[in-house]
Amino acid sequence: MPFRCPIAVFACFVVASAATGGSVMDGYTLFNTLQGPQAYQTTLIDNDGTIVHQWICESSVASTPYLLPGGELIRPARAPGIIYLDGAAWGGLIQRIALDGSVLWEFTFSDENNQQHHDICPMPNGNVLLVAWERKSEAEFASLGRQDLDGEVWPTQIVEVQPLSGGGSEIVWEWHLWDHLIQDVDPSLPNYGVVADHPEKFDVNAGNLHPNGGDWIHVNALDYHPELDQIVFSSNSLDEIYIIDHGTTTEEATGPAGDFLYRWGNPANYDRSGPHVLWNVHGVNWIDPGLPGEEDLLLFNNGNDDKSSDLIQFTPPLLADGTYDIDPIDPFEPVPGDYTFFYESPDFFGSHLSGVYRLPNGNTFATNGPGQEVRELNAAGEVVWQYFTSQRIMRANKYPTDILDPVCSGDMNDDGTVGVDDLLAIIGGWGSPYDVDDLLLVIQSWGECG
Repeated sequence: MPFRCPIAVFACFVVASAATGGSVMDGYTLFNTLQGPQAYQTTLIDNDGTIVHQWICESSVASTPYLLPGGELIRPARAPGIIYLDGAAWGGLIQRIALDGSVLWEFTFSDENNQQHHDICPMPNGNVLLVAWERKSEAEFASLGRQDLDGEVWPTQIVEVQPLSGGGSEIVWEWHLWDHLIQDVDPSLPNYGVVADHPEKFDVNAGNLHPNGGDWIHVNALDYHPELDQIVFSSNSLDEIYIIDHGTTTEEATGPAGDFLYRWGNPANYDRSGPHVLWNVHGVNWIDPGLPGEEDLLLFNNGNDDKSSDLIQFTPPLLADGTYDIDPIDPFEPVPGDYTFFYESPDFFGSHLSGVYRLPNGNTFATNGPGQEVRELNAAGEVVWQYFTSQRIMRANKYPTDILDPVCSGDMNDDGTVGVDDLLAIIGGWGSPYDVDDLLLVIQSWGECG
């Protein structure tokens, strides 16, 4: 049975016995609590609960921290100064921090009309995706057919920022929910249409508006699939997940190319009949290639409808061209029976926060944020490792122990040497994904690694 921390203890853990029939992944767990002085501390522990490393920062975390190869920390944090859009998990400051605590790069996305919040996603090209609000006035929303307005609204935007070699930053791609709205109440407005005929659009009258702030659909997590070049994100308030195409320009993303490719969880949002599956969903992500269930989607369904949280895994109806199949009348699949409630336990209910990942050894790593608990589960759904923190967390991540090994910069083919083959790889991929900075990196790192 689970072992609970004494209140005065910072954190504690328990490793389930071998009788559970599964092995714990040898790795390091990264987490950051959300309250008190510990919100300024990002902690890395081993399977015994021993602190391997800790970053002490000047600003508190906004949501989930991540580790990059080589042990660099990347985290969304609370920006200093005036916060104009003050909603849940506001952040505004993205930082990349070395093992020694030095800030290698940071970017602020927090001003009168824009506010990063909740999640970020480090990308393979070194860029960072972030989710943010953008301020729209009551009059602007009314002009697109929104009813029951009583103040400004903050629709979602997703931004890709590129760290520059000189230390600056550049926004290289944007997507705005504002560009993909439909309504069926006023034929005189340009976005009028039959909502059920356009699941690729978002009904401007869907969802309840928050009385104490403009956060509309409350996005809380996002993930990127590099082979598909697609982004998935989850909406707490609308009980739904969405996939959009990243393989567009910012300009193209304002039009039909930026419409939803896929959505799932609550078909009533687009006026179609079907089961309302997700309730207060958090933490959606693709299962990485090579892992059990690869290419499936995995998410934490908080389950506020029945006070029972579920880890759900399913295969979306992906077509060969990168789009998703949908019937002209029915909602997006899967339908009941074609998705898996991978894990459900009466003592693992998280009403908010939370998330889940598939690990390299095939285990599943789940966080009950308000319950202050992390569980590692084997393929049979048995708990093989648990950890309890002293405060709430958004999501914990677990990494192989070699995540801290030094990275050999410029070694494009991972053969332990920077040389001609790496130079040829740069030339072969010139323009996408490589550029002059990669060329200079190879030249500067020439020779044996380490």
